[in-house]
Amino acid sequence: MRHLLFATFLILSLLPVSAVAVTPQFWENFSQEDLLKGSFNHVSLNPDGKLLMGPAYDVFYDTGQHYIFSLVRDKSGNIFVGTGDEGKVFRVDPQGKGSLYFQSRELDIFAMALDNAGTLYVGTSPDGKVYKVTGPNQATEFCNPETKYIWSMIFDDAGNLYVGTGPNGVIYKVDSSGKKTAFYTCSDAHVRHLAKQDNRILAGTAPSGLVVQIGPDGKGFTLIDTPLEEVHALRIDSSGVIYALASSAKGLGTTLPSSTETTTSGDSTATVTIESVVTAIGERARDTKVVTAPGGEKGMPKSAVYAITRDGSIETIYSSDDLMAYDAVLREDGSLMIAAGPKGRLLSVDTAKQVTVISDTPDEDLTCLLAAGNVTYVGSSNQGRLYRLEQQRAQGGTFESGILDAGVVSSWGKISWRRVNTARGTVAISTRTGNTEKADASWSDWSESYSAPGSQITSPRARYLQWRANFKAGSTTEDALDGVRIAYLQQNLRPQIISIDVLPFGVELQKQPSLSAGGLTMVTQAITPDGRSLNSPRERARETQELPPRQVLRPGSQSFTWKAIDENNDSLDYSIFFRGDGESDWKLLAEKIQDNFYSLNATSLPDGTYRIKVMASDAPNNPFDRFLVGELVSGPFTISNTSPKVSIAGHKIDGRRVELQFVSSVRTGRIATAEFSIDGGEWNLVFPVDGIADSEQEEYRVTTPELSTGEHLIGIRTSDADGNTGTTKLVVRII
Repeated sequence: MRHLLFATFLILSLLPVSAVAVTPQFWENFSQEDLLKGSFNHVSLNPDGKLLMGPAYDVFYDTGQHYIFSLVRDKSGNIFVGTGDEGKVFRVDPQGKGSLYFQSRELDIFAMALDNAGTLYVGTSPDGKVYKVTGPNQATEFCNPETKYIWSMIFDDAGNLYVGTGPNGVIYKVDSSGKKTAFYTCSDAHVRHLAKQDNRILAGTAPSGLVVQIGPDGKGFTLIDTPLEEVHALRIDSSGVIYALASSAKGLGTTLPSSTETTTSGDSTATVTIESVVTAIGERARDTKVVTAPGGEKGMPKSAVYAITRDGSIETIYSSDDLMAYDAVLREDGSLMIAAGPKGRLLSVDTAKQVTVISDTPDEDLTCLLAAGNVTYVGSSNQGRLYRLEQQRAQGGTFESGILDAGVVSSWGKISWRRVNTARGTVAISTRTGNTEKADASWSDWSESYSAPGSQITSPRARYLQWRANFKAGSTTEDALDGVRIAYLQQNLRPQIISIDVLPFGVELQKQPSLSAGGLTMVTQAITPDGRSLNSPRERARETQELPPRQVLRPGSQSFTWKAIDENNDSLDYSIFFRGDGESDWKLLAEKIQDNFYSLNATSLPDGTYRIKVMASDAPNNPFDRFLVGELVSGPFTISNTSPKVSIAGHKIDGRRVELQFVSSVRTGRIATAEFSIDGGEWNLVFPVDGIADSEQEEYRVTTPELSTGEHLIGIRTSDADGNTGTTKLVVRII
């Protein structure tokens, strides 16, 4: 239906060019999958593939640090921001004014928690401790877990603090005096996240990606063993469903110790800790070795969200092969907001598992989320900024598409699009082009906005194209863009014959029936998903799959196969020519054939050395005066229809043995084999005098075994490289 609607306003016209393929191509951006390759600035993408104005957001506070790892908010609306790599905590008031609140001696602040009185507790890493911070720069050591990493902290209703650590997988329970006890030891190395459900503690772990439920008695039960490496976040809705956000990192940042290795740098040798990746927040400036995690393996998603119900049922509600999800919060409508990277992307997954792109941000990774009523605070990394996301729509936004690679320099046709609620806002479409894979300063400037769907693209001819949609709010902000379609023509490139193979003499190639689905004739729709007609020569060639030719032994046949490419994907036809040594003109054997093989009846040609030339033409897909031709000449091959000549040069009888000399020659090619037999018996191979059969004439010497008294017939047989055979005989008498 969308194609039919779209056809009502798409009028294709093509720029006149000197040599272009006749079949137009179409780049369509209709589905969510198509559009996810782009970037969103205050623009959202709904599950139906519609682009619309996104929510308003702005930088609420810039920490000046590289990473934001943790966020908590007190009852007065102050937000505490835990950062890295300098181990700082900032306090940001409700108006967005911030200041340094705590400076740690360690590098990272992965965990923070507030008690019932609003006092801040900070867990530091590596070689971390838990600090009680009662005011700006007023911190005392509250607890020393004597471990390397403190990943998560949470208070229970009785005021006990639970501390998730690594690399020994211990959850400590710390009372109000700071006394710690080992509450639970996981089978996994790191306790990455802690949450509370009723009177139980939930733990997300790494590197095995477990979710463990722990009762008040310290007894644990694994709810899910995810296929991913790390459980980053656990969220619980009002009905008790647990949402576990899991990821697998690849070559990215927060690191955990695993072993020790000796390395050499320059003239010095040192022992350093080798660390494996556990969470993905960009390359860290440390002396660590990054190890590829399971998430990088083919077929394994980088991120997933699992819903675990109270009865233990598990459902995957979201997964991604491209994005690394770091944090999630539940919203009032029951949807789950997800912070991800590397595009600094905010997503929403609703109760029907439909995904919406809320917006992208300028920073690479979104690592923390904090919900506060109608406002959501978002912490980013690379750089460490705190964003404030509101419910109302932005007043303007921009979407930039992924980049079309046309394969070769192309001419652009019309650009068309469809809008919804067109009277309620404005959307301006423009394009730019270039010849580098990534848009850089060498690309053209963005074109002027196109006035209406069906406008001619004005950007210069090039290999790559990108389009942009600028949204501006009108009386309401519900204007939506429902797909963009771009027509283009590739520059016609000359076909290439890249190889010619000459098969052994005497092999004929025969065409086999085409292979179709289920051995039956294929019935296809008239239009492909990208709008190409299946009635075009290019598309008809794709309906069936040709089987390789069958090889049949047939004396006198000389066969050839070749490989050809056409970067425009044009259909090709071939012409075959031959020429003998010493000849100046090529003679036509066949023309306008579609097969990539040919068999010649060599008996019709005199003996000699020949070559063939294959010419490939893209005429089936191009105007008669604009098609292009590519050609290639084969290596030399010989045709010999005459049998080798065999002559006996002499012989003598020595006792009961016969010493025999004979010569074999051919007009063209070479002598390949020589044999002798006695009295019609078994043929015996003979090597030439010089040891190698490689010439037009070869000389042989043979001494027979001892023969019995009487007359004997010695048969001689030679063959040339083309399989022609010559014979002679010698009759002797042994006395």
